[in-house]
Amino acid sequence: MGDGGGTRGVTNSNNNNSSGGGGGSNKPEWLQQYDLIGKIGEGTYGLVFLARTKTPGNRGKSIAIKKFKQSKDGDGVSPTAIREIMLLREITHENVVKLVNVHINHADMSLYLAFDYAEHDLYEIIRHHRDKVSHSINQYTVKSLLWQLLNGLNYLHSNWIIHRDLKPSNILVMGDGEEQGVVKIADFGLARIYQAPLKPLSENGVGCNHIFCY
Repeated sequence: MGDGGGTRGVTNSNNNNSSGGGGGSNKPEWLQQYDLIGKIGEGTYGLVFLARTKTPGNRGKSIAIKKFKQSKDGDGVSPTAIREIMLLREITHENVVKLVNVHINHADMSLYLAFDYAEHDLYEIIRHHRDKVSHSINQYTVKSLLWQLLNGLNYLHSNWIIHRDLKPSNILVMGDGEEQGVVKIADFGLARIYQAPLKPLSENGVGCNHIFCY
């Protein structure tokens, strides 16, 4: 981008317990293909960890692993997780986060989603310029970020997907590599898909009083 913000913080996670696998040979089989670096985020629906792949041909690639919390009823996978998986498996766009893999830890039925890792998010970029460098973001960077964001939203809306939780922390920006500076819309846990155009309010029984309608 040429005018980037701060990298998201990593909390050390050497024992890997928080990822549901424990250390060493107690790791689930799927987790053994990653080196866990540490926790990078926590939200309403779960935790996010930074990992690097160990598979030949892709060794060292940074991956973000999102662990979903158990459903409130404690009876299985969260509906939020299922919704996010279903949506992300159906869509592909340069400005939408890419779902790399889905893993289940059968010991406790916890669910993990693996994504391409983005070093920055818009919230961190804004805070970096406000608190650390004390000057506004370069206007060309703002235009680039905004254009890419609208490009991603246009793709989603063209496919009848409404994100419903768009905020700076859910707008990721790739760091080093071929996609440096590329915006990725993330976190589709609250997203909804509509199979047809929404009806006008008047057709849904929501009329308007003639006094206020012109």
